[in-house]
Amino acid sequence: LEIVIIGGGISGLSTAYYLEKEAARHNLAIHTTVLEKEATLGGKIATQRQDGFIFEGGPESLVTRKPEAWELCHELELQNRLVGTSQSGKNYVLHNGRPAIVPDGPGSFLSTPLLSLSGKLRLLKEPFVSPRTDPSDESLGSFLRRRLGDEMVDNIVKPAIGSVYLGDVDEMSVQVSFGRFAEMEQQHGSVVKGMFAMMKEKRAERKATGAPRPPKKPAFATLQNGLMELINRLAEQIEGEILRETAVTNLSHNPTNAQLYKVELSDGRLLNADMVILTTPTFVMADLLAGVVETAVTDQLRAIPYNPVTTVNMAFNRSDIENPFDGFGVVVPESETSQLLAVEGMSAKFPHRAPDDQFVLRAFVGGQKQPQLADLPEAELISLVRQELTSIFGITAEPTQIHIQRWLPANPQPPVGHLAMIAEVERKLAKQLPQLYLTGAGLRGQGIPDCIRQSRNLVEQIMTDLQPVAALS
Repeated sequence: LEIVIIGGGISGLSTAYYLEKEAARHNLAIHTTVLEKEATLGGKIATQRQDGFIFEGGPESLVTRKPEAWELCHELELQNRLVGTSQSGKNYVLHNGRPAIVPDGPGSFLSTPLLSLSGKLRLLKEPFVSPRTDPSDESLGSFLRRRLGDEMVDNIVKPAIGSVYLGDVDEMSVQVSFGRFAEMEQQHGSVVKGMFAMMKEKRAERKATGAPRPPKKPAFATLQNGLMELINRLAEQIEGEILRETAVTNLSHNPTNAQLYKVELSDGRLLNADMVILTTPTFVMADLLAGVVETAVTDQLRAIPYNPVTTVNMAFNRSDIENPFDGFGVVVPESETSQLLAVEGMSAKFPHRAPDDQFVLRAFVGGQKQPQLADLPEAELISLVRQELTSIFGITAEPTQIHIQRWLPANPQPPVGHLAMIAEVERKLAKQLPQLYLTGAGLRGQGIPDCIRQSRNLVEQIMTDLQPVAALS
């Protein structure tokens, strides 16, 4: 079977990796070709090493509570390359122009200036708030406001979510962004009750099996030379072809041919394929499928909004900074005048990424509310970030290094009803274009572990679909 995978980011590479692995296990002969239009693989994973620094232009770590990326690193024998956060990490919210620490326990919630007394009392009511009985999708904002109250959402949760997802919690689908919380409400009537039930189940399971408590994982992890290590190791493991700087200029379907698809490439080559897997942003999927599938499908894929962001890494001499920021990050609520979305304390999170005498912060500019800022000319962008770092942290020193990465557009913003829409698109494609599949950040979750999970699930589906073929081979 000739399988063409369009897109060489984490979704495309992990799909190729798992496909080859499962095909070998089922004695199914396949040949994969991964197509990537850029010169480098990785998609939004963009590590730059220079002068002793490791700068990440996109995601800078793996969230370990979602296990897929952590497990894949171990499977690829990268476990000795994993670097966890050196401390539990403090998170901050900008409050009246200054960083205020985010409460992380009952005592700190009672003393935080981020919530009024009524806001604190409202938060304590969460276990007693009646659950929503309608299982249909709703916005993340609607879900959180029902469970936690407006103040908690507007002052703490909304800026934190906005800095990660670049969108508005009142428009985002809860099923895509925090589906586990929605499940807890449905099953246990409360997020807090659901968390306690989950911990109780894990303790009971360990007791029943006699299994020891697993070693505690750090909340965040990276690889010693940056997340491109994961991309490079995946690429090394793939036995098929990987074509860089190769765009798809046309995709066509001929149901009467033995091989269903023709993929025309920017270098003039023509690939015949039995199966095509699209792992690109959804608006690129729409472009590739234009003229191949009904317009309603491409319109649905193209309608998924994406917001832009630019990341600006700035390094300073430690000796020039009186009080270096000790937190993992500070997020900016809409009520603040700052033009940044957030600032990450890269040196606090992973000190190994810079020489000992250097201190690195990473600013986020753009997002849904101020998309035009992501496309500012370089000099204006640097000036804006420096002004904000002076205002927030009192840093007036000249930076020693600056690394800018623009994502125009960047992250998908799955609206309410997104999962139902994606399921409908996939049903239509299955009828009209057999053995054409979709996966990636724009479908069912955009983090690195989410993309890997979707690739694994897709490969399971593909192997089920191919069982008759495997039986004949």
